[in-house]
Amino acid sequence: MPNILKLIKGALKKQKPIGRFQPIGWLNTKIIKHEEDRSPKKRNIGQFKINYIKPYELLHTYEDLFVNELYNFNTGEQKPVIIDCGSNIGLSILYFKAIYPHAIVLGFEPDPVNHGVLKMNLSDNQLKDVVISQEAVWIHDQGISFSGAGTEASRIGEGNSDSEIKVPTIRLKELIKKYPRIDFLKMDIEGAEHPVIMDCREDLHVVQNLFLEYHGKSNETDKLNELLQVVKENGFEVYIKNAADLMKQPFVEKHTPYAFDVQLNIFLL
Repeated sequence: MPNILKLIKGALKKQKPIGRFQPIGWLNTKIIKHEEDRSPKKRNIGQFKINYIKPYELLHTYEDLFVNELYNFNTGEQKPVIIDCGSNIGLSILYFKAIYPHAIVLGFEPDPVNHGVLKMNLSDNQLKDVVISQEAVWIHDQGISFSGAGTEASRIGEGNSDSEIKVPTIRLKELIKKYPRIDFLKMDIEGAEHPVIMDCREDLHVVQNLFLEYHGKSNETDKLNELLQVVKENGFEVYIKNAADLMKQPFVEKHTPYAFDVQLNIFLL
């Protein structure tokens, strides 16, 4: 028992200072890590009531969004317009509404499982001025095959699997045209960001802050170069952070067996 108490005391000492959002905490983190990942769960964390299914995704995303405040941005607008492409279970929307309570938020999440949890999170936290759609952000509005896994990795499919479903789509280019100013555009759409950004290249000038989670293969450098060229044309400055380290020895491995080798958080300022 004394050793256990020392371990807990040491872990508490190592915790980061509390910012404006309550961290999950060492003990609750241990509990959540051992939860199963198939059924819906609900937990009060700080000021939020959070519904979730995948415990490891909750821990990772909450740390990024609320502890590290990955999407923090400044605006003088009283009702900033925020477009959230790839809302998942809605933690990003909870964050946006927490820092800008009067923001107008449009969220898009095509995965039916994620979308169901997203609706519960919006309802339980009584968020207003939020419109969510069970649509995939794409380059047309004619629908597309989708690989829905009920996880953060759900993505537009290749049309060659019996497990894929057909989901409605919205053309982001047409949505952007409706607004003279978009204060924050977040795009985490699991590999669809390249064609979507290419389609929007003439309209991105209305966006003040743009976040892209880039997904690609190591032999697709041209796609990354094209993305960076388009944002440069629109006057953005670029800061890049690694979103995931998937290769321990890149010179030896060269590629991974995963859908993507390269995952980058690209901040367009």
